Amino acid sequence: MKVSINTAVFLEDMQNGVSQVDCLKKLIDKPIQDIEVRGEFFQDDTRNAELNSIDKLCRVQQWQFYFSIPEELFTDGKLNENIFDYLKMAEANSIKGLKISLGSFKTLEGADTDRLSKALKKSEVKVTVENQPNENGTLNRFTKNLTCLLDVVPELGYTFDSGNWYWIDESPENAFEALKKYITIFHLKDIKDRDTVMLGDGLTDWEKLLHELKAGTPVFLEYAINNNLLDQEIEKVNSKLD
Repeated sequence: MKVSINTAVFLEDMQNGVSQVDCLKKLIDKPIQDIEVRGEFFQDDTRNAELNSIDKLCRVQQWQFYFSIPEELFTDGKLNENIFDYLKMAEANSIKGLKISLGSFKTLEGADTDRLSKALKKSEVKVTVENQPNENGTLNRFTKNLTCLLDVVPELGYTFDSGNWYWIDESPENAFEALKKYITIFHLKDIKDRDTVMLGDGLTDWEKLLHELKAGTPVFLEYAINNNLLDQEIEKVNSKLD
């Protein structure tokens, strides 16, 4: 298995107006597994055309196609109805997985989780929830909410973001130990002084986390990387996954 790439690695390019499909073309023939795009960098009037182009590129390169939704699945216990539109979008563009922040709830009673569960059972698209760098993502609260949610919607997966823990003064290593049995996708980054740095330059024991990660779990790089350092970062992870 090889490392996968979230388009966050091209953050500077995207902020300067480069499309995600053009960013992804820089990955052609590189030793990577899959790709993930970010919903917040699409324009409403061009999103469908760009998704179609990315789908075609993924088919040629034999990449699986993932999409990061810049929203929360729950807000104060209310299900985000947009998730059903995102499922339709994913199915229309051969997107394998959708990632969305879990959000917040005190109870799931009346949250329409039955409808979500039924929709996921019918779909080939896998939806994962992610830990956030805010009060909803503290280890105790997130663990409680994640296990509660998976009890009623077991079709969901979990994307572990190794960097988000630092912004809420939590240890990614401790969080990993508590949550590793639920992890279905792993977002890898290294952090120092609440800033993302290249792997090995921060505080995260990322090699240990990869070693203990369940075999076959997709691992995505999800942090800004200078174009001249991208091959180096890819090789760091691939050398641990091979």
